Amino acid sequence: MKRIPFLLFVLALSLAACAAPATATSVPESVSVDNNMPVPSVAVTEMIVTGKIPAASFESQTYINESVGFALDYPSQWVIKESIVGDRGSQYLLLSKAEIADLPEVPAGETRVAVNVYQWDPKNDLAAFVDSRKSGWEASGFTIVAEEPLTLDLGLAAVKFTVQTPDGLTVPFLFAAINDQYVSISGEGDLTLVAEIMQRLRPVGAQ
Repeated sequence: MKRIPFLLFVLALSLAACAAPATATSVPESVSVDNNMPVPSVAVTEMIVTGKIPAASFESQTYINESVGFALDYPSQWVIKESIVGDRGSQYLLLSKAEIADLPEVPAGETRVAVNVYQWDPKNDLAAFVDSRKSGWEASGFTIVAEEPLTLDLGLAAVKFTVQTPDGLTVPFLFAAINDQYVSISGEGDLTLVAEIMQRLRPVGAQ
């Protein structure tokens, strides 16, 4: 089965989130589903991360987005690419190399993390936002492998998912509500590193 390019997958979710009203859910373009694919059971666990963020396993630099009100640590040798997604969203790609930004798939040994920020109604309702993403995944044949409610640094509530696409691609996601907007982080490549980066999300300033 043909693999779905990661950026197309994330972009479809981004456009759906930007356009979604409180009473309806927009979903990514439907894809064919391999009915013979084993469906893993959903594991729901909880992780609490409070107080000072543990030291990163990598030499880090910090991206601070003052307009939205969040900070995120990522490897110091990486680069960032910013873009607008529709009129109600923006995207920030954290890249192990600049040239992988627009590739359909990340080469072996490289990692790409997508940080999407959405203006979505209702505001400050993380549960509703998460439910809309889950509905979109279900409608398009994606499988939720794991779901973890998190409390990140400075008490920021978040939900982390591991999602499997119909063609077997595993994608981690983290959702949080910050200052009337929603932040979604996903990635591919070194998924252990992606998970560490996404869990270093934290609010900054007062909006």
